Parts: sequence; structure tokens; C-alpha cells
Amino acid sequence: MLKTLTCAVLFAALTVPAPAAEPPSPVSMDKRTAYALLDSIGGMFHQMAATGTGWTEELENGLQQFMTEAKKAKSQNQIDSVFYRRYSYLLAIIKMTARPDPGGILFPVIDHELGQFVGNVLGEEWKGSGPDAINQVLNAIVSEIIDLQMYVDNIEVREKLRKTWEEKFIQAAPSKKGPEAASVR
Repeated sequence: MLKTLTCAVLFAALTVPAPAAEPPSPVSMDKRTAYALLDSIGGMFHQMAATGTGWTEELENGLQQFMTEAKKAKSQNQIDSVFYRRYSYLLAIIKMTARPDPGGILFPVIDHELGQFVGNVLGEEWKGSGPDAINQVLNAIVSEIIDLQMYVDNIEVREKLRKTWEEKFIQAAPSKKGPEAASVR
């Protein structure tokens, strides 16, 4: 009897649609601001590659400036939370890979984060060290910049698709009326 009652309660809980949380209201993305943030990363690397300098202090100053600009844009609702979090994470990855770690104190943390980043962005197993690993990180950074640009380019299309899917889910939800809702045995 207890088993039957438990099954009935679980079945009811799984078939009655839970009220969906309200989706976050979309921030009106200022695409120019988002593009400027992305371009700043590319510009910094271009400058460093062209001059052959800047791989330590200039990089650190640039990353700090980009983070300050991103925080300001977020606080002024010029970029949304998705863009902000991904952009901030990208800056953190760049900082982790560019700063020396004498003594390997941060190695376990950096190795873990780079493995997660490469896996999430490229879908590849992290190679861990050597030239192949450096190429993986660089490819993942470039891919993430491109993915962020595509996110900004398609923010309106994304919102339209989200509404379409929400409508499909609402239409597919079982009605609370009817004989099944009245009695559960």
C-alpha cells in the first residue's frame, strides 16, 4: 500500500506542471559596447604581437581596464549577465595563462580551470602541458571571442526563439481539468 501511494504521489508530482519561474527580462544589449569590449582584447593582443612587448605589465593593466569597463557596462545595463559572466571568465583565463606561476603554487587550480575552459569551449580533452596545450588554450580563447560576438549578433533572434519554445512548452502542458486531476489512486 505504501509503495502504491508513493508511486501515485511521484507520478502526480511529475505530471503536474510546476509553475515556471519567470525568465529574466532581457537587457537591451548595447551591441556597440559589447563589440568594443571584445575588440579591446583583440586590439591588445595585436599591439603586443606587433611590438613584441607587453606580455607582463601591459597585459595586466589591459585586463584590469577591460574588467573595469565590463563592470561599468553591466552596472549601466549596456550588457546582459550572460555576456558579462562569459567575458569576465575569458579575462580570467587570459590572466591565468599569461602570468608566470613561480614554484607552481597555482598549478592545480590553473590546470583544472584550463581543462574546464577547453572542454566547454572546444569539446576537447585538455592536453595539460606543452605546445599542444598552449594551442588548445589559444584556440579556445579565439573561439570564445567568436562565440561571444555571435551571441551579441543574434540576441534578438535568441529572444524570439526563446519565446517560441516557451509557447511550445505551455501548449504541451497537460490540463489540470479532467478525470485524472480529480482522482489519484
